[in-house]
Amino acid sequence: MKLSAIQEEKWLALRRRLSYIWVVWGLFPLGIMFVLMLVVASPEANADAGTVKQQERLVTERRSQAVLAVSALLFFVGFSLDGRWTDAERVGQRILRAVGGDDLKSRPVKLAKKCAQLAERADLAIRAVKRSVVMLTGTGLVMGVLAVGAGVAKLPLVSGLQLLALAAIFQVFVVSRHPYYGELVEAALCGELVEFDDENDKK
Repeated sequence: MKLSAIQEEKWLALRRRLSYIWVVWGLFPLGIMFVLMLVVASPEANADAGTVKQQERLVTERRSQAVLAVSALLFFVGFSLDGRWTDAERVGQRILRAVGGDDLKSRPVKLAKKCAQLAERADLAIRAVKRSVVMLTGTGLVMGVLAVGAGVAKLPLVSGLQLLALAAIFQVFVVSRHPYYGELVEAALCGELVEFDDENDKK
């Protein structure tokens, strides 16, 4: 099923919105966090390591591991929620329920008409993508703040760099999802997120 001009515009607008959010609220803040982390951590990095007691080093190392673990947990939570919220089958089932559920499947209507009915609720797929993107953006921002917080807490510079590296990897993950989001929304706009095997569809 080919997209209409209005559907095409919706799809392109979503793609532009995703790119804008990723750059303005993902990459740009990450760069700012990197600079801030260097500023707050540089005095600690220049301090004489020989003056730090063994016990203090152990405590600092444990704090660093704890902050890194929290950041990794955020990564996992963001990854898991995104996969759940934008799963094509789940989104397709929500759209199907919105237009009549199993009644639409069993109704003796041509496949093209069924797809058209599903396409009318493509906004559910667009909303799922937007909600997931907002969640991922917020997660990325928190991960960047943790890196700055590591510097404020006088953790080693390497800990802050590790946190920023994880945040950067997270941003790569986020942008890697954009093609999938595009495919999901395009399929929703075409009414193709639900498969019909009713013999009436062949008529």
